[in-house]
Amino acid sequence: MNTSLDPVREKIVVLIVEDDASLRDWLSGSLEDMGYNVSAAGSPDEALVLARRAQVSFDLALLDLGLPPHPNEPTAGLELLRLLILERPALKAIVLTGQDEPSIALKAIGMGAFDFLNKPASNQRLREALDRAVLFLQAERQLSNDGQARMTLTAPISEGVREFGEAAQERLVRSVLADSQFNVAQAARKLGVTREHLYYFMKKFGIERALP
Repeated sequence: MNTSLDPVREKIVVLIVEDDASLRDWLSGSLEDMGYNVSAAGSPDEALVLARRAQVSFDLALLDLGLPPHPNEPTAGLELLRLLILERPALKAIVLTGQDEPSIALKAIGMGAFDFLNKPASNQRLREALDRAVLFLQAERQLSNDGQARMTLTAPISEGVREFGEAAQERLVRSVLADSQFNVAQAARKLGVTREHLYYFMKKFGIERALP
């Protein structure tokens, strides 16, 4: 299976949803410099109009969760994520969250987001996240061309292959635990889960606090 990354040749289209015009323009320019084609929307309504136009095609979405009418809350962004995935089930949505919102990132992953990025995201982080998504798109297209059903999304990691949602969850849980210096109660609050649920994640991912 050929999984070499070539967004220009593959003509990958990314939908950017960001209500801040300056940031939207910066993201659009950055992605175009990387070789992507870009469609941009400044609100959930604009994004849904694009998603429902049969002649408009996009493969990836870069979605800010803080959108109008309540830009300081994730409600509109999460609802848009749900609707976009309903409209286009194969869509790879990468959500942008505030650095102090790990619970929102965890919820977005549970709703079907492909990955998450903390704001502000550097060009390097954007490139890495998009490259991962393109890798999956190419794999799925190859399977489709071979007449096979769409595969369950998986991501290669050091210990084998794992569903990508789990890989993103583990990365987030490890990061929050490290930031909290393995204070489980504090980390659980940041993630918006109970301590029991966090202990479940730690056991599931084999996370243990390193001995001093």
